Amino acid sequence: MALFPILLEWEGAPCLIAGGGSLALHKAKLLCAQGADVTVIAPKILPEFASLPVTLRLRKVTPEDAAGRFLVVDATGDEEAQRLLKDACEASHIPFNSACKGEDTTAVFPAVYRQGRTTVAVSSLGASPAASTWLRDRLAKEVPSRMEEILDCLAALRPLSRERSGDQPTRRRFLRRCLDIMLQEDRPLAAEEIDPLWQEIIHQTL
Repeated sequence: MALFPILLEWEGAPCLIAGGGSLALHKAKLLCAQGADVTVIAPKILPEFASLPVTLRLRKVTPEDAAGRFLVVDATGDEEAQRLLKDACEASHIPFNSACKGEDTTAVFPAVYRQGRTTVAVSSLGASPAASTWLRDRLAKEVPSRMEEILDCLAALRPLSRERSGDQPTRRRFLRRCLDIMLQEDRPLAAEEIDPLWQEIIHQTL
């Protein structure tokens, strides 16, 4: 597998989950939490699905069910159903996740931590979900408690730095210096601190 991690917009994305057991339920919860438009197809479906905003269809899944999907998840445990869905996804270039057979997967669910706009995602490519969760939790502990305020400050500083200089290396050094201070002290910069920091960087480049 040559998978590349990328964040995508999931709001309203049409997703198919084949299977109605615990694995399918777990995947459905993850997708629903991101606002995806989830359809679950299986002859038998756990009653817990009724509490989720999903479309339920009590029947066997077919390859045609994959048409037009943003993502297809197979959690049937049925090798024939998985093969048919995988082939249909490959033919239409649809990301395919197999909850039971990782080597057939072209899309992976990582272990995710979110704090505001900060997202940490870790994957072992199916080798060990427990290891991915452990590493995610370790990384999450390194995220500053006021990270969202720090990001707000950085978002405001970027256009300010462009107004003051057309020199990208200078802007980069200024923003990095601001970030280092904010991370070290776990706080956003005060307005009166910004100009002295800019002058510090300018003097260093002269």
